Amino acid sequence: MTAPQGGVSLDRGDPAQQDPGMTHPFETVRRRAGWLAGILALVSVLLAPGQAAAGGSGETLRVPARASFNGQAFSYTMELLREGARHRCYALTYPSPLVTKLTNNNVVPAEYYVPANLKPGDPGRPAVICLHILNGNFELERMICTLLAEAGVPAILFKLPYYGERSPVQGRNALMESPDLFTQCLRQAGLDVRRTVDLLCSRPEVDPKRIGVTGISLGALLAGSACGAEPRLQRASLILGGGDLRRIIGTAREARDLREALARATPPARRAVEAALDQADPLTHAAALRRLAKADRLMMINAAEDEVIPPDCSRRLAAVAGLKDRMIWLEGMGHYTALAALPRIMRETVAFFALDLPPGISPPAVPPSSETSPVALVGSLLQQVSQLGSRTPPPGRCHYVDLRGCVVTGEAQTNVWRLTYVRGEAGQFHLLAGPSPALGTVNLGCGTHPWIVTRAGGLLTGSGGGGAAPGLADLLDAPLISRLQLAGAVLAAVAAAPEAFAAYVQVTEEAGTATERVVRVQLNHKDLKGSGRVRFQRQTLAPLSLDFTGAGMAGTIAFRLWSLDAVSSPELYREPAATPAQELPRAEVLRRCKEILSAVAHSVG
Repeated sequence: MTAPQGGVSLDRGDPAQQDPGMTHPFETVRRRAGWLAGILALVSVLLAPGQAAAGGSGETLRVPARASFNGQAFSYTMELLREGARHRCYALTYPSPLVTKLTNNNVVPAEYYVPANLKPGDPGRPAVICLHILNGNFELERMICTLLAEAGVPAILFKLPYYGERSPVQGRNALMESPDLFTQCLRQAGLDVRRTVDLLCSRPEVDPKRIGVTGISLGALLAGSACGAEPRLQRASLILGGGDLRRIIGTAREARDLREALARATPPARRAVEAALDQADPLTHAAALRRLAKADRLMMINAAEDEVIPPDCSRRLAAVAGLKDRMIWLEGMGHYTALAALPRIMRETVAFFALDLPPGISPPAVPPSSETSPVALVGSLLQQVSQLGSRTPPPGRCHYVDLRGCVVTGEAQTNVWRLTYVRGEAGQFHLLAGPSPALGTVNLGCGTHPWIVTRAGGLLTGSGGGGAAPGLADLLDAPLISRLQLAGAVLAAVAAAPEAFAAYVQVTEEAGTATERVVRVQLNHKDLKGSGRVRFQRQTLAPLSLDFTGAGMAGTIAFRLWSLDAVSSPELYREPAATPAQELPRAEVLRRCKEILSAVAHSVG
């Protein structure tokens, strides 16, 4: 194979930050991959289009019958898609082992990420198959693949049956509405994993004895099953997964359409789906998982308050795999709020697979870059604060903030609070704030309809009305909007020209650590005097915490999650499960939302 358009050939021989208090057996590799800790702030860079390959750079390669799991020879195409400073991404296509009635579903589209420093004669490297989530926007998997490649490990993601280019006219939702199609999809997905292993085994840069698999949510369920069906998989990381698919399908809100379709199906059709679920259940493949766990080649990361994959289902799988005492639990997090732990998830996953790198192989070097000034750091943070309320995220994205704070007032009264704010496209939002003495905990939002969790723990949902979903701005009164706009304008001005405010604000940098930078801000305005210390992650510049004094109070804010234009999901805006539930006219729920938000604004000042 020749090098496409000046790229380095992939054929050998062709001249072509750590969480405090966290313990883990992969300490050495974690130190090598510590720069991954702030991955959320790198999303826009990792997913940027990059440098596109020129047309005509693709090639067709053939895998002989003896090298495939079913004895069938096949060919695949490979074309340079884009390249960054530390990795390259290739577009692949290859035939699915299962031929279906939908022609476009029979071709598997994939993205293959490889380190930029591959050299002829290098020993074979481990490789990882990344299976995607139910949402199917593939961005989390692209992040994982990019980070694996930049740590020296080739990685591949492919689109599951009926996703992306493989979907029917009505989209992938057809899977949840047709038990027969769902059953076929489970079987085809497993076969596609095996075909992808065939492909990786054919690659000269890959060690065929060091191929692993990982997945999040749906991807974790399929990865657990694949370990039993495909004996060549030698390492697995299951993230937010578990066992007992019948229970998961029977309780998960995301599977509601499938449950309704099964209720309408004939008894034979229901039995067929149940048999398919049992065959795809990771519990069925416990022996293979035990083999991996015994060799320290199985990792499970789960959310302690997961509302989609019941924690009991995760514990049950860990128990049968012999991993019960070695699970990694994300305490206080649910299936979707686990996004706050994404830096840790990514770091653990990359370090886990990097253990198989051969001696002497290092990750591609980080390109040299000038360090951002402390003034620019603070200016960027202020600009992001302004954009949280003023800029609507693009389709499929959201602004997601999760803060924890402790404030001590002049009367020595201590208030501990949290704020979770998610703003999506087309008016979608979720606000969880409090508790406050006057309002308690405020929890309201709007996805397909507005909703409020009452102080007593009940749920109010709005029905009827239709039209575009209201955003937070539509639910705030005019004076408050004016004040917010003024505050946003001031923040934007300070961010754009911090030197103009030098008389009132002094920004200096204090001694930090290898992974953190510390910036001190001193306010000297006649109406507001105070100081603050902001900790930033050194590599990604993501904010970590703020300690402040001034205006008769002192406190600290921990940035559990701070991301603009993060990957979104409809589940972020849906109402929680709460009883009793009461349905009211849409206009009435919106009116109550507006009252609550006005009260929140009044209590803040």
